[in-house]
Amino acid sequence: MLQSQLEYAHWGVDWNKNMENFINFYPTPKELLRKITSTVQWWKLDGILDPEAGKGDIADYIKSERSNLVIDCIEINPELQATLKGKGYSVIHDDFLTFVPKYHYDLIIMNPPFDNGATHLLKALSIQKHGGRVICILNAETLRNPYTNERKVLVKELETLNASITYQKDEFKSAERVTSVEIAIVDVEIPQEEKASVIMENLKQKYYHDEEGKDITDLIDNDYLAAAVTRYNMEVDAGIQLIREYKALTPYIMSSMKTNPYTKPVLQMKLGEHDDLSESKYVRHIRNKYWSALFNDERFTGPMTGDMCTSYREKVNELEQYDFSIANIKELQIQMCGSLVSGIEGSIMKLFNDLSFRYSWSSEYDSNIHYYNGWATNKAWYVNKKVILPAHAWSDIWKKMEYRYSISEKFMDIEKAFNYLAGCPGADIHLGRILQVAENNQQTKNIPCKYFDLTFYKKGTVHITFKDMELLKKLNIFGGKGKNMLPPRYGKVPYEDMTTEEKAVVNEFDGGAEEYMKVYLQRDKFIVQNPMDLLSLPEAV
Repeated sequence: MLQSQLEYAHWGVDWNKNMENFINFYPTPKELLRKITSTVQWWKLDGILDPEAGKGDIADYIKSERSNLVIDCIEINPELQATLKGKGYSVIHDDFLTFVPKYHYDLIIMNPPFDNGATHLLKALSIQKHGGRVICILNAETLRNPYTNERKVLVKELETLNASITYQKDEFKSAERVTSVEIAIVDVEIPQEEKASVIMENLKQKYYHDEEGKDITDLIDNDYLAAAVTRYNMEVDAGIQLIREYKALTPYIMSSMKTNPYTKPVLQMKLGEHDDLSESKYVRHIRNKYWSALFNDERFTGPMTGDMCTSYREKVNELEQYDFSIANIKELQIQMCGSLVSGIEGSIMKLFNDLSFRYSWSSEYDSNIHYYNGWATNKAWYVNKKVILPAHAWSDIWKKMEYRYSISEKFMDIEKAFNYLAGCPGADIHLGRILQVAENNQQTKNIPCKYFDLTFYKKGTVHITFKDMELLKKLNIFGGKGKNMLPPRYGKVPYEDMTTEEKAVVNEFDGGAEEYMKVYLQRDKFIVQNPMDLLSLPEAV
């Protein structure tokens, strides 16, 4: 007894008077604390709770690891409370079992009474049920011998939470208070629970009252524009409600009880980098967000040329003035149609020129085209099945084929133009991925693409071999008519109704009456009758 009295004398504790309060008191050895916290990343933690703090051994160790951490302590013994306060620790409660936290703790680290550890650990797990970590030192018998219902509940709970449990002997043999009790170190990491927004949940009821269980993130492919508009409206409503609620709360959360010009809210809310919580500015920000998303969504921009997409993205700030609504999207689509058709026609003609006459000055590329006597001119041409273009894919630095984005972009433009001609303007383009796979495999020859095969050479050229001769024919007819190299009546009248001059051009272009009549009889397949047919926009419903 005398030894025990001496051990506790330096804490200012009267052992004889408070003996019953120290029966389960076993200060945590520093070496043991080092073991059980070896995986703790202290710099990531905010709230820490020591619920059976004793004289502060755990808190002292944490402070030695990270001095700026704030540790909340709970201790039932008044003398030990005084010791903790003397060290500068915050004692927020006396009895852990009756404690109701005001905020979340990242970590609860505890050395509870050895004869009642189950009760205390269950309490800690209950506090952390929405997320957080618990590290606990238990009497091993608590888990090895679950003879009470409470212990059985604890064992089952730890199994459910996939807790890490390790057993240690002799950890307290050289401690301030010696015991031979085997301990269990329990380490539980409970994932943070995603909190549902009360405002958003209420808005779901408003917007999806006829579609029970539908989540805000659910987008139906066939109705994605309507879904995006609904989501926009919900976000606008939610933000405005949040701004108004914050402004209503502001008088209650000021940094000072007295009103003065320097008083600010303890909790501050900003709109981006600005302090001005203007509802109108917030709505404009959200409009910008959704208009930007629309012009980055391939389901909407699929038919557009690259230049058109860039042009509309540059106008997003102007669109902030307009509500993101079905009516405004429809109006925008109407405006887009005219420019889109001319943009598509321009991109196809550019492709025709790039594949044919653009590089014809060079002997290396003169095989790209076939010359014929055109309408009202003796200088006309069409694209051959195989063409050669400049394409520098060889890396002199890395000594390998490297299909950079500029190369991918060139062939994606070709594929997009052929998509227009094939009647599928919004079709997916996988060329970037195809070339990436080819680069990974260092494949240079006969790379299979949707409409053509590619073969690259180190000297800086690429050979393009077209697969679909009918589609290539359609390109040549489109280009020939666009440059007035084919008769105006080409494809509109049968061969026998043509003039001698018309027949002469047709004979050189098609190879005779038989091939021309194939075009005439399938003119919807080979000839673009209406430029609008090149385009299909998603319907805003």
